[in-house]
Amino acid sequence: MSENINQKVINNAISAYLMVFISWLFLFNKDNENINNDFVKNHTKSAMTIHLMIILNYIIFVGYWVFWNLSVFWYSLNTIFADILFILIWIIFVNWIYNAFKWNEFKIWWFIKKTKWLSLDLNNDHNFDEKDKLNILLTHIPFLWFIIWSKFKNEKIENIIKLNLLVSLILVLIYIFWHNNITNFLSLIYIVYIVFAWVNLYVREELITINLPYYFLPKGKLLLQKVLFKYFKYYFKWEFKNFDQLKNEQIEKELKQEKIEIEELNKLEDVHLSKNMIYIPILNLIFLFQKENKYKFHIRNAMIINLLLIILITLIIFSFVNSSVLLLILFPICFGFWMISEPYYKMPYIYETYRFINYIFHIFKSSKNEINKRKKEVVEVSLKVE
Repeated sequence: MSENINQKVINNAISAYLMVFISWLFLFNKDNENINNDFVKNHTKSAMTIHLMIILNYIIFVGYWVFWNLSVFWYSLNTIFADILFILIWIIFVNWIYNAFKWNEFKIWWFIKKTKWLSLDLNNDHNFDEKDKLNILLTHIPFLWFIIWSKFKNEKIENIIKLNLLVSLILVLIYIFWHNNITNFLSLIYIVYIVFAWVNLYVREELITINLPYYFLPKGKLLLQKVLFKYFKYYFKWEFKNFDQLKNEQIEKELKQEKIEIEELNKLEDVHLSKNMIYIPILNLIFLFQKENKYKFHIRNAMIINLLLIILITLIIFSFVNSSVLLLILFPICFGFWMISEPYYKMPYIYETYRFINYIFHIFKSSKNEINKRKKEVVEVSLKVE
């Protein structure tokens, strides 16, 4: 291909991003070799994705005013979200145009994983059968997927878990703020994706998943936040450390602590009641009267969930929030049932809340003891003076 033709192909790829909604016609061109080639068509698909992101952002946050009734520093939350997303879309837009200009091929489907049936044996019986397909199918269903995942803990379908959690959380949040129309719209999109994935699984025996990073799960997100905090802490102390180094140090630290605490748990007695009762709100208060046992971390998780539930019910009673906000409690409860078979489980964010409350309690108790000690000293000195 000559340099002149190369430049025409590059220009067509760049114009795919600039010709909003019109460039989609490039996909149907069969005659012009400067358009009918993989390079231009791949960038056209990328451009289509950006155009769809613009449409969805406009429909959700500008057209339907999702979160308009919430304000931060006198700015409506829907305007803030719309602006942030438009900025992110603009960054992606410029980056992909730059890729086209530098003759870099970009396929929008690179972040889509396709896994063949040979690696989808969830039961490890060397047979990808109908039961495996059904398990994968059910893993797509919000909340039910926690139970399925707990049975297998198979990293081959972990991306389904990440996507399901993300979609479920977004849909619940939008529903809580009374945006039923947009909830139905997004639910329909997710259902179409699920049906497509299921058909592909049963017909072609391929699992299609969206490749999401580790921090789309709560544990990964918490790890990222801890590492970022240390990253900037060391930077401002002029003791800079690479992000990957801090991440590896944090993971190693948590693994060592986990190993020590698991050894301590093994020395404790088992829980006397059914462990499945631990995450039943209010009823699980009975576990407070039991001795420290192997499921103490689960019990601490459950007590914080109870506290959050009580706070939400109080806010509902005084009409600060609507009753649909209780749907948020389903997430930690389901996570608890998901991990109940593992005694060592510190639920991300929930257990951190327990630590914070426990820390405040110890500060208060220490301060109280110090005050009582000083009062006693003052009394003793006054008695001696008399």
